[in-house]
Amino acid sequence: MKRYFKYIVIIAIAFAMDFISKSALLSFLAAKYGADVYNPNVICAKCHIEGIFIPWKYVLGGDYGLSNLFNIQFVWNSGVSFSAFNGVMPVIISCVTALIIAYLIYYLFVKSSVYERLPIAMIIGGALGNLSDRVRFGAVADFIQWHFGGLWTFPAIFNVGDVFITFGVCLYLINLLINRRRCLRNVKK
Repeated sequence: MKRYFKYIVIIAIAFAMDFISKSALLSFLAAKYGADVYNPNVICAKCHIEGIFIPWKYVLGGDYGLSNLFNIQFVWNSGVSFSAFNGVMPVIISCVTALIIAYLIYYLFVKSSVYERLPIAMIIGGALGNLSDRVRFGAVADFIQWHFGGLWTFPAIFNVGDVFITFGVCLYLINLLINRRRCLRNVKK
């Protein structure tokens, strides 16, 4: 179990960073807009009136963007990636997510190779953060929008947990390709 401790720490860090970032933003918005911010159904109705989401300029009364790369735009996502399956009951999405996380935890501690462990730990941590939102609120709090100046905007708004999941998947694929090439080289010799 000692060799897995660092992966448990990575899971905890990913979860904590996601949880703390969402909690801080929700607390800030609740102080400004009231406790309705914690209710995805009410805030979504308000969002549709104000233009789908609450832009950062309404929160601080300042500039629209934080930089030329990121904006903070809060929205509740009751679906999965890119708001797919928005009409599906949150309980079903939560149960499927919990099953996937349970399998990934099993795989991490029982079947994984060394090169798979870090990416899987990152994915588990991010997914636990999003599952926590689904269990508490029935939707996931998304608030980061990526853009390139005024020229291009990424079509989805995401959160810190999504960042860990994305980097985990990318790192997993890179490690998989490197390991596969290494195996093929060894077979040819």
